[in-house]
Amino acid sequence: MNYNIEEIMAEVIKEADPAKEHNDTVSQIEHVFRSHGFYTTREYPIYKIKDGAGRTGRIDLVARKGKFRVAVEYDHHEVIKWKSFQKIIQIKPDVAIGIAGKGNLEPNIERATKYIKALSSPLYVISLKEKRYRIFNKQNTD
Repeated sequence: MNYNIEEIMAEVIKEADPAKEHNDTVSQIEHVFRSHGFYTTREYPIYKIKDGAGRTGRIDLVARKGKFRVAVEYDHHEVIKWKSFQKIIQIKPDVAIGIAGKGNLEPNIERATKYIKALSSPLYVISLKEKRYRIFNKQNTD
């Protein structure tokens, strides 16, 4: 089944405000997906990654329509954390999205390129500050 992810990305860039607190921005992103008929889960648990204290990781947002699944990691600062890409890879989503709130796109693209081979799904890297994104592993998701 195909979904217009490009349209959703354009709305995320328009609606999400990196000046807000992390949870508020994730709520804005969640609202965009819900307006497109997706069911969403915040703080989706990842059991394969644990920190030094034994806590499991969590993905900021997982949106799904039927079996089609989108994983979204939002990092409020300049760069998307390495851990964010590692968490996305664990659940093998149909579309992966890494968002930097206050950073430029280029450094985040460089960071994402190390994970592209581990994902067979499209990976969107977004800079809310610059209001633009780049797609890797583009497949028929439109």
